Amino acid sequence: MPFVKIIDTVGSSPKSWEDAAKNAVEDAKKLPIFKSKGNITKATIKDFDIKIENNEITAFLCRVEMFLE
Repeated sequence: MPFVKIIDTVGSSPKSWEDAAKNAVEDAKKLPIFKSKGNITKATIKDFDIKIENNEITAFLCRVEMFLE
């Protein structure tokens, strides 16, 4: 039976939630735990947010749950 490690990350983008999710995965791949624990096998979008400054959207934020085997 394989062990699965679950990690929550947050990605951001000034353009879209799609880019924020992609950035979360790309940034996570650079972390030491992802390099030592194997491959990301699945990612689930858990939450969407936007950052607002001076009544303007400045960033799209995505909380992503990633599964490693």
